[in-house]
Amino acid sequence: MSDTSFPILDDGYNRYLFEYRHDGTEWGIEIKARSPQDAKERIKSLTWARYKGEIKATVHIPTGGFLARVARRFLQAR
Repeated sequence: MSDTSFPILDDGYNRYLFEYRHDGTEWGIEIKARSPQDAKERIKSLTWARYKGEIKATVHIPTGGFLARVARRFLQAR
């Protein structure tokens, strides 16, 4: 796995839903973007996506307070 770092998203991003069909079933994918047009451009970029592995867990890091500052420093140091 590469050591790609992901930016911490700010409040300027919204969640957009896209639907697609696979094996006769409808599915959805959420894209975080600044606008509907930005979301559409991001969905087009998925043709360049690469498999990186299975996600086993997610962790919510609060956006404010001492713990968030510590977490940001830790993530930026990697």
